[in-house]
Amino acid sequence: MAGLSDLEYRPTMARGTAVAVVAAGVAAGAAGFRALVKSRRWHLYGRALRRVPAGRRVAALTLDDGPYPEHCHEILDVLRRRRVRATFFLVGRDVEAHPELVAAIRADGHELANHSYSHRRMLFMRADTIATEIRRTDDALRRAGQTGPILFRPPNCAKLLGLPRHLHRTGRPMVTWDVEPETAPGPAADAGVIVARTLAGVRPGSLILLHPMDQANAATRAALPGIVDGLLEQGFDLVTVSELIAEAGRAQARGSA
Repeated sequence: MAGLSDLEYRPTMARGTAVAVVAAGVAAGAAGFRALVKSRRWHLYGRALRRVPAGRRVAALTLDDGPYPEHCHEILDVLRRRRVRATFFLVGRDVEAHPELVAAIRADGHELANHSYSHRRMLFMRADTIATEIRRTDDALRRAGQTGPILFRPPNCAKLLGLPRHLHRTGRPMVTWDVEPETAPGPAADAGVIVARTLAGVRPGSLILLHPMDQANAATRAALPGIVDGLLEQGFDLVTVSELIAEAGRAQARGSA
């Protein structure tokens, strides 16, 4: 009986081990899939603009979502008083709903950029829907006065195949970021923590991600003056993303001269 018991027990162990191995493989695969989908650095086509090589202390503030009437002017006042410019990644439907806010952003010299039309995750979106989401927002930003190439950032940085392929075919980089003080390394609901993370993380050529216009992000709005003041005290010039790209080009030209 002892031998029979062993024979019955061992396959059970093998099945259990196999299930555990498969589960671990699935979990690892899921983690890898999530990492690819949310990666700020890698995607399957084209290039991601996460940080640029810069020859001096220069960085870009990037402000996502909206524009929303509740806090837009408050944010503009902070930037105006400190004479810095930022890049606003705006949602097309909100651009159309609040043209007066977009005009105020543009009048202060900030850059208008594309954050999709509906702010839907663009992970498994059809190719024609991706094109429409981007084109409708481009058109709204052009009507608002934005000239030159329009930068694009996907909602939640979510992408897999269709969106990177569309951007690659149309010659546009996917603008991401390398400093994420609101959520990395973990969610921060304290303004002081957001300021400290930003000042510790910014390097020459950094792109800083913030969401100060969202109603719920009171801590980010409270942190914005400290972020700007702290970076200025560290000797950083705060510019738009397009200006940052141009600065990188000048640094590369100086290096090859």
